[in-house]
Amino acid sequence: MPYLNIVTNQDIADETAFIKKASATVSKASGKPESYVMIAVEQKAAMSMGGSDAPTAFLDYRALGLPNDRTAFSDALCSLINDELSIDGDRIYISMTDSERHNWGWNHSTF
Repeated sequence: MPYLNIVTNQDIADETAFIKKASATVSKASGKPESYVMIAVEQKAAMSMGGSDAPTAFLDYRALGLPNDRTAFSDALCSLINDELSIDGDRIYISMTDSERHNWGWNHSTF
């Protein structure tokens, strides 16, 4: 159910390791089983924030239910991006969408 799409203008040296770390981070921070977590990454995207092409990232998080403490969740995701990609928190936007169960398809049906 939890889906995190990470778009950045940075190069990710070890994409597989980064995705595994992101998956574990989302699972822990959201309280959702990692077996349901999906991560997508788009690196080296043409991006600008504040008129600058300095290192930046946009994270799109969607799930059935958002964490109660969204500030802590935002902190966990920003820390991941800062630790792994050296992008400062003020250069990261995170969109969080709480999807309705009947609008989330999986395994030939919906939740």
